[in-house]
Formats: sequence, C-alpha cells, structure tokens
Amino acid sequence: MERQPKMRGDIILVPQPSDDSADPLNWSQRKKYMTLGIVSLAAFTSHCAALANQQGISPQAKLYHKSLNDMADTVATAIAGMVAGPLVLVPLTHIFGCCSILLWSMVASTCGSIWSALMTKPNQYVAFTISRLSVGLFSATPTVLGPQMLVDIFFLHERGTVFNTFMVWSTFGVIIGPTLGGFIVAHAPWPWEFWWTVVLQGAVVLLAFVFLEETGFTRENGKVYPRRPSAFIHNRVATYFPGTQVAHVGGLQEALHSAWAQVLIGITPVTILVGIFLFGLSGWFVSFNTLLSVFLQNPVAAGGYGFSTQQNAAFTFTMWIGAAVAQFWGDFFNDRIPLYFVARNSGTWKPEYRLHSLWIPSFLVTPIALGIVGTTLKYHLHYIVLAGGAFLITFASVCTNPVAINYLVECFMNYPTEVNCILAVYRLSLGLGIPFFVRVWVANVGVGWVFGTMAILALILFIPIIILMLYGPTLRQMGFAKLRGDEEGAQVMRKDETA
Repeated sequence: MERQPKMRGDIILVPQPSDDSADPLNWSQRKKYMTLGIVSLAAFTSHCAALANQQGISPQAKLYHKSLNDMADTVATAIAGMVAGPLVLVPLTHIFGCCSILLWSMVASTCGSIWSALMTKPNQYVAFTISRLSVGLFSATPTVLGPQMLVDIFFLHERGTVFNTFMVWSTFGVIIGPTLGGFIVAHAPWPWEFWWTVVLQGAVVLLAFVFLEETGFTRENGKVYPRRPSAFIHNRVATYFPGTQVAHVGGLQEALHSAWAQVLIGITPVTILVGIFLFGLSGWFVSFNTLLSVFLQNPVAAGGYGFSTQQNAAFTFTMWIGAAVAQFWGDFFNDRIPLYFVARNSGTWKPEYRLHSLWIPSFLVTPIALGIVGTTLKYHLHYIVLAGGAFLITFASVCTNPVAINYLVECFMNYPTEVNCILAVYRLSLGLGIPFFVRVWVANVGVGWVFGTMAILALILFIPIIILMLYGPTLRQMGFAKLRGDEEGAQVMRKDETA
C-alpha cells in the first residue's frame, strides 16, 4: 500500500518530514518561530552595530578634523567588511556548526563596537576606521546563515513568509541603527551610538546561547549529522564549545568544498541573472541609504537641506514605515502568489513561481521612487517629497531581497549559506563602490540625472527576472550538476483540490 504523504490542511508538506521526533521539520511551530525570532534579532542587531554611525558622522568629523565624505567612507568600510567576512566564515560552519559561528561572530562584532566607542582622540581616525571594518567582517554572519537554518526547519509553502520576516528585520537594522545613532549623538557623546548596540548584542548573544539549536539533520543529501545531546548543559557545550560535535561529518574537506561551491554557484547562469538584478536594485538602496546623511546635512548653499543630526534621524522614520509596509506586503503575497500558480498547474511546484512577486515592487515602484528622489534633489523640492521617495525606495528594496534570495536558495537547496554569501557580494558591491565615485558622477551630469539613470536601469535590470520566469528550468540545468538541488515537480497540492 502506497504511503500517504503528510499534509497540513490542503497543502502537502515539502520536504516530507521523517518519523524521528528529533527532525527539525517536526519541531513545534513555537520552537520554529522562536528560532526565526532569535536569528532575525541577530541579523537586526548586527546590522545596527555595523551602521550605527551612519547618521552620527558630524561630531566624528569635527573630532578627527575630517569632512563628512571622509566619515561616510568609514561606513563604506563597514559595508566592505560585510561583503568579505562571510566568504571566510561561511565555510567554517561545516567544521563548527551554524550556531557556533553565528554566536561567536556576534561576540567578535560586539568587541569591535567597543573598540569603536573607545576611539575618542583626534589622532585615532585610522584606528576608528579599522574598528568599523572589524565590525563589518563579523556582522553579516547572522544574515548569511539565517537562510540555512530556516530552510532546515520550515516547509516550502511557509518559506515566502519566513524569508520575508527574516530579511525585513535584517533590513530594519540597516535603518533603525543609524536612526537611533543620530538621535543619540544629538543629545549625548557620540560613543554612545556604539555602546547601546553593545548592550543589545549582548542580550541577543544570551538568547542564542540559551535557546538556539543546530538545525542540521541527516537526510538524503549526503550530509550526516551526529545525534545532539539531550541534556541542556551537554547540549550547550556541544553546540558552542566549539561546535564540532553537532556539525555534520566532513570537517575541513567540506569547508574547502563550501568555499569552492561559492565560486561555482556565483558563475552559474541563474545566479548571474539574479545577481545582476540585485546588483542594481539593492545597490541603489544601499547607495541612497549610505549617502542620505550627506544629502540632508550638507548646507543649503551646497545643495543640501542643512539638517541637524536630530532632524536627519527623524527623517529616516519614513524608511521605518517603508520597511514595515514591506513586512505586511511580503507576509500577504510572497507565499500566496506562487501557490496561486501552483493551483493553476495541477498542484506541482516550480521555483520560478516565486519571481512573480517582484512585478509591483521592483518593476513598478522602484523606478518611480528613484525618479522622485532625483527630481527632488535636482530642483530642491520640499523635503517631504524626498521623504516620499525614501519610503518607496525602502519598500521596494525590502520587498525585493527576500523573494530573490528565496528563489535562488530553492535552486541550490543543499547550499543555502553559500548562495546567500555570494549574493551578498552582488547585492552590496555597487552600494560599496558608489560613494567613492558618485561625487564625480553628480558633478558631470547633475544629481537629477544620476537618480534618473538609476530609474532607467531599474527597468532594464528587470529583464533578467523575466528571462528566468520564461526559461528558468532550462537555465537551471546549465549549472554544475553536483550543485543543483531544487524541488521542481514536487506535488504541493492534491490534483483534485487544485481545481
């Protein structure tokens, strides 16, 4: 007799959980969402730490006798660390486990924040910049490792909402951290914009130490995981000191394979197409977010708005609202849209169904938002118009990243961390580089055309997504066979229920 698939309501569970109670797919929803909450908080606090001084650069510029653009470079240095750090740290998860790398990376990031807060002498600009680099090197780890842990414990039909929640809270750190930093330096010595992140990270480290468990489990993908100790103390020691007792069998060999897999995944056709798309769409947001303080705080005579640090911080509440709206949008649409296409196709799954969630935020909203920002800065319109553009840019970017990352992770199901790591290079590289040449760009063509060009390119950069919608299954077969692992063809709904 054929075994009946396990279901939840009308949905067939993909992947099918085992009968073992230790299988993370069998964890209670409470435990799963607690894991999601802690990992999301870890990503949030780490981004807060990395970008804490983004809006507090004025007093630092005075202390170190540097320009605002020089201090903006320290923010870019932290972003550079966020690109480079995971390339080295991610392979180590195959030796020490995800939980251990996540926790000790947060500890290292916290130490870097303490270092930054202590750099209060005029001759310590270089040391301060290096401290920001050290924070960046470790702060991206929770964001990169999160997808691996979420794929391990959630089913296919839940991932759209789960990835959206995780990525939105990660982006909230990019927005809220600088905002609070701006308010702090307006009323207290600037080192406190780092001290508060130290306290917050310490709290999340404690939560992770007490509640997080390794999510890996022996399945058909070839990775064999040892049985985790059930006793609390033994489990904590095995997980974090140093973590080798809960990582899958393979050690150094698997770590080297992981490092090489990042390169191979990065040059496959589907990754290149998604990467090109994110290179521009995320790059515009990172660029705008990085340079916003310069736009707002420059004197009116220099084309800015002459905002104080506190006014700058208050302005970014528009970005908070954009991210919050994106949270509700993604929770409502990111699973419903692909499941709608599943229902229209006899209940079978195809990863490309995820991409249809990008039409409104990426193809429609992003060009409009960039156009509003460019027009406002060119004609020096009221800052409320700029606030509307900031809201729309944030909304579109926050909606875009979870969908694109979720799609690519589901193309390489055995390599979620490697996928997210290499995508971070695509996502952040333009945002990292643009502060160093945007002044020349603006001087040559004007700020209006800078953002106008971004708006035009946003439309062009949606072409790779359309190509994937049409030819994704064929392009996925053009990658490296040993890396491929998707769930195409899986029955997500019963055929008699899809009508």
